[in-house]
Amino acid sequence: MAKKNDRNKRFKLAVERNFDQSVAIYETFEEKHHLFGSLTEKLVELNEPFQPKRVLDVGCGTGISTLCIHRSFKKKPVIYAIDISEAMLIQARERMKGTQGIYFVRGDAEKLSQYFNEAFDAVFYTASIFLLPNFRESIDQACQLIMPGGVLAISYYDGLFNRKGKDAIPRVFPGLEYQFGTVSYDDLMKFLAAKKGFKTSQFDYRFEITNEYLFDFLSIPAQSAGIFPKAPYIERIPLIRDLCDKLTEKVRPLFMGWKFVVSRKE
Repeated sequence: MAKKNDRNKRFKLAVERNFDQSVAIYETFEEKHHLFGSLTEKLVELNEPFQPKRVLDVGCGTGISTLCIHRSFKKKPVIYAIDISEAMLIQARERMKGTQGIYFVRGDAEKLSQYFNEAFDAVFYTASIFLLPNFRESIDQACQLIMPGGVLAISYYDGLFNRKGKDAIPRVFPGLEYQFGTVSYDDLMKFLAAKKGFKTSQFDYRFEITNEYLFDFLSIPAQSAGIFPKAPYIERIPLIRDLCDKLTEKVRPLFMGWKFVVSRKE
């Protein structure tokens, strides 16, 4: 148990460091490709005509998801947003400067009950759940914070695929281990299926991407660390370029996949 806790602590410190380094590149990627905003918008659409009054945004990053949640509802909910990276939160606060009813908290998403006593109509994990080694504890606490009739909404990065829906990376790079994060989708769904008092639905979202899109995505420090964790960031860039060139040459068309999970409290 002690070894597991040490490993989880090291992983979370690495995540914090990688995201601290990712702010500018993350912002440039989003401005160009609008991925994380569109993921949040689609999660909101899956819950229509649901109108929450209070929302918790877990893993808010630079506030892209927070802004999308705020804009997506005609009646603006009060939003609390939490992230482990102070550098990300500085950008998030600047993005939402002057907007009423938005509160940013720096903290550990596995310890939500230490920061929040309020009840929420919705808890969003915006492309963040796979970065939590002890995701079960985080979800348990989130579910306790959700009011009856409220929802747990999750977007999960599912990988890269060929036209037939097969995982593209092992077909081109058989020896490459690529797992962005520590949580498998199967483990996540098994855990949610066992939650009493919650009804869970899941949805697939896949779209074709270009070499440029893939390179921009994988060049984000937090993303590239999932492929080349031992290499310094500056050394990862040519490795990422080579990977993207080979992958998009051999797999045409290439698709990025995400999963959406909506779990409603009965």
